Amino acid sequence: MSGLNFSRAVWAVLILGTLSFMGFRIAQLLSYGDPSLLGQQYKELARAFWMGARFDFKMLATGLLIFFVSASLIAVPKFSHKIGRCLQRAMVATLFFAANFAAICQYFYYGFYKTPFTPILFGLYEDDTHGVIAAIWSDYPVVWAVLIVLALSWLQMRLTFWWARGSHLTQFRWWAPAAVLVTLLALVFFARGQLGKFPLRDQDAVVSANPFVNDLVRNAWQALYDAVKDRRQQINLTSDDPTRQLAAYGFHSLEEVAHTLGAKSGHQDDLEAFIFHRTPPNQFVKAHPPHVVFALMESWGAHQLKFDTAQNDLTGALRKHLERDTLFHNFFSAQLGTHPTLEALLLNSPLTPLTQGSYGFISYPAAAAKPFKEQGYRTLFLYGGSNAWRSIGRVMKHQYFDEVYDMGNIIERYPDAQRNVWGIYDEYLFRFAYDILQESEARGEKVFLFLLTTTNHPPHQTPDHYKPLPLELSKMAPHFSADAQSAQKMVETYQYANHQLGLFLDRIDHSTLSEKTLVAATGDHNLRALLRYRQPTDSKDLYRVPAYFRVPPAYRPHYKPDPNRYAGHRDIFPSLYHLALSDAVYPHFGDNLFAEAPPQNQYAIVAFESLFSREGALLPFVGRHLSAFDWDVSQTALTASAEAAPLLQEQGRQARAWLALADWYTRYQVIQGLQRANVQNRGAKVNE
Repeated sequence: MSGLNFSRAVWAVLILGTLSFMGFRIAQLLSYGDPSLLGQQYKELARAFWMGARFDFKMLATGLLIFFVSASLIAVPKFSHKIGRCLQRAMVATLFFAANFAAICQYFYYGFYKTPFTPILFGLYEDDTHGVIAAIWSDYPVVWAVLIVLALSWLQMRLTFWWARGSHLTQFRWWAPAAVLVTLLALVFFARGQLGKFPLRDQDAVVSANPFVNDLVRNAWQALYDAVKDRRQQINLTSDDPTRQLAAYGFHSLEEVAHTLGAKSGHQDDLEAFIFHRTPPNQFVKAHPPHVVFALMESWGAHQLKFDTAQNDLTGALRKHLERDTLFHNFFSAQLGTHPTLEALLLNSPLTPLTQGSYGFISYPAAAAKPFKEQGYRTLFLYGGSNAWRSIGRVMKHQYFDEVYDMGNIIERYPDAQRNVWGIYDEYLFRFAYDILQESEARGEKVFLFLLTTTNHPPHQTPDHYKPLPLELSKMAPHFSADAQSAQKMVETYQYANHQLGLFLDRIDHSTLSEKTLVAATGDHNLRALLRYRQPTDSKDLYRVPAYFRVPPAYRPHYKPDPNRYAGHRDIFPSLYHLALSDAVYPHFGDNLFAEAPPQNQYAIVAFESLFSREGALLPFVGRHLSAFDWDVSQTALTASAEAAPLLQEQGRQARAWLALADWYTRYQVIQGLQRANVQNRGAKVNE
């Protein structure tokens, strides 16, 4: 086995690796992009591919400097020559495999989340790892993907070995040192990315007002590196300065934030007074406090409801409730994953993961369950999976929940309950919830019950005894992203989850709970893998989730809500507080959907990055490169706009200010909580 010609091997890896990344870019463009991009924005696509090649060279050059150069140096001395040349070949093979494996993973990741790698990726080990792997195995062509990666890597490796036969480092011709030196300098230059004060960096990946085009720039390695950086920033809240991230939202001080929002000042006390509002006194509610149920439904997307008919029954028992109660259609999830959405809803936090590790022991004053707890409610968290998932059994007890129930409690009560990969099927979760309500009513308790379902999740399955309701998928089929068999399973699971929620509501309607139980339900995010979405044209349908409210007549306000109002998860709890609580202090990070709101407040935020309203969309609305979009006539598809409408610009400013305020207050709560914990620990040691 001969060593490799250093210069030739380096250039082969750079060129073949870049061609590989380019191939996956093209696949991403053709699979998930709007076809009009090829005709209307070909110049921007060309810039994206050019800049992408520069990022490819940067990451590949960095890998070569770290691994291949080290192996080549080992190959120079005679005593380690054999080991070095083996390492050379191993490093080439490793770099090609790592590039191709990361690229194909990001291709499928983008297909699911419609974004390059983000910190959600780390859910692979923070989540139920077995469940995640089972879902990947069920929903993706894992075997074919691995075979493609191995075949492509083998081909690249063989081409490199053929081209780079012989070794400059062992055959000292007069030109060999010069070629090696030039190659090393080229690697250093490519690893930096450009001349000038700054190396190639995140800002350089923005080449267009179209976010999808920008997503094409960063290769899988760069996106993974950025995700790791973002992850570290998200979970490192130990800085004593809670204002450290204000600049990221476009503000230099809390005073600027306060001025934008209309707060008295940027002083800590004034901002806290601005954050916390009070519901108006309501004698009827005070005398007859209702039970409140919030159901966070796994992957409950709104787009699928468009195809619900008697012949294609996607909702079952839920349909009549959606028709006669309040359903908001232009409603968006706070985050793209279950746990991030859970923290956004229950902690009003834009930072996630917040409750992993020591921060989970802090009780947050802005926690959503606190107003119910302070009003004498028994607060319960009920999860269809294991309470070990993301440590919610421990965490939620610090967030003003009296008790946390999980699948173990449900199985103990119903030994015949069937399980799925992620926990217990939804019917048993709702059955348990109904029993809790009945028992609490009998004891004269008022209950706030938060439910988190699991069934409508990959791998999509329903209980053995469930017989699907009639489905006629001919109108949905042209929109399927998945193959017919997988799509059928997804639709049946979506139907099952809807039907079980409907049966739960039926039981409430036909019981003594009917006139005194409020129910709100929404999705943690859309079921993204079922239907095809072209970015950014179909962003609305990609991110929409239903927002359903069951409000008994006695608790309904005079104001009739607008079902087409643009709103999001941040607006659910303020609505429930006003419907169910009298004279209660609550964190005001959203608006009451059952009351009028000024136009500048009628918008939705997704992943604390994208903004949607009647005026259009800002994708993103945070950062130096804001991209504005208008709606088409049907208000469903987005088209690029040269400039955002004045109202949309104002909504963007308001949203950034609220986000900056929430970021500051989350960090402030963490700092205060850690300080309290330190004082308590010192006190405990003194007492010992």
